[in-house]
Amino acid sequence: MSEIFYKVIAPDRKWYLLPVFGVLKLFSFFYSCAHQFRLWAYRWGGLPRRKLDCRVISVGNLTLGGTGKTPFVMMIAETLRGNGMKPAILSRGYGGESREPVNVVCDGKKTLLSPEWAGDEAVMMADKLKNVPVLTGPDRYQTGQYALQHFDVDTLILDDGFQHLALKRDLDILLFDHARPLGNGHLFPAGELREPAKETKRADMVCFTRYSGGPVDFDPQLLESVPQVKTHLRLDSIIRMSDEEVLDAEILKGEPVAAFCGIAKPEGFRQILLDTQIQLKLFRAFPDHHAYTLKDIKDLEASAEKEGVRFILISEKDAVKLKNMKLTGPFFKVVIELEILEGRETFNKQITARRGVNDV
Repeated sequence: MSEIFYKVIAPDRKWYLLPVFGVLKLFSFFYSCAHQFRLWAYRWGGLPRRKLDCRVISVGNLTLGGTGKTPFVMMIAETLRGNGMKPAILSRGYGGESREPVNVVCDGKKTLLSPEWAGDEAVMMADKLKNVPVLTGPDRYQTGQYALQHFDVDTLILDDGFQHLALKRDLDILLFDHARPLGNGHLFPAGELREPAKETKRADMVCFTRYSGGPVDFDPQLLESVPQVKTHLRLDSIIRMSDEEVLDAEILKGEPVAAFCGIAKPEGFRQILLDTQIQLKLFRAFPDHHAYTLKDIKDLEASAEKEGVRFILISEKDAVKLKNMKLTGPFFKVVIELEILEGRETFNKQITARRGVNDV
């Protein structure tokens, strides 16, 4: 379904898809009206907004799909910890089976829940940030209250929180993919925009992720004086799944490699691997949050063996779902680091600033 959707909304769509796109445009109009009504209701008090007794930082995006929120959220948590603060991360737990109102994925010491129960992204953050509590649940106010009552925290980070207007926040950060910041420019379901581009003005800081240099294709009037940051993802190291041995990324140069992932923008992961100057013999993209079966893994192992590769590379997000599987092939988890190329001072200043709750 995802593949069909992107074929329909693509600017170079086939002529026979035009009627379908026209129907989606009609639905976009009603979606826009509903969005404006919801925004108006929050702005004028028709819908209540609650406030937590601590600093709240929201990280989100205007488009569907991945813009690199998870590594950005982790970088915020590490920055806060480095400045003597005590953050916790609140996530929806997308893809997890739990229907509990609050799930403690990590208590700040160890990971407590599986990706099947809490969602792969939440578990990945818990594994990497052992000193930061990670909680999931549909109501961020409820999970935030739980975090304040049970953990010694002073800052809450909302993962994917820009549209969660029911909770007041002190800092709203919007992420855009540098290559396609607004997707095809149309509102869902005729495009990838969750909200009209003009809502960028609600943000306190904008980050262009996967920045590759050059100008940003974005209306400067939408940004106005909003502080900007530009980041880039790079392959830092690889970890052997069988024994957790960490190897330098340099070992991959010139090597025949197979890779697969189940993330929102697989082409981004593929490009990061290619930037490491590997011989990518096999690359397979699964749907985002894919639930891997033993057959999937055996098929991948067989294909990789046929290509004669020495490394089968997987994303950290996928690795949390495979760590309890019986792997016989040379599987390695790819550790990707987020680097700030421009705006480091702006980032640090905004993240460590004092509290000051924003309005819609």
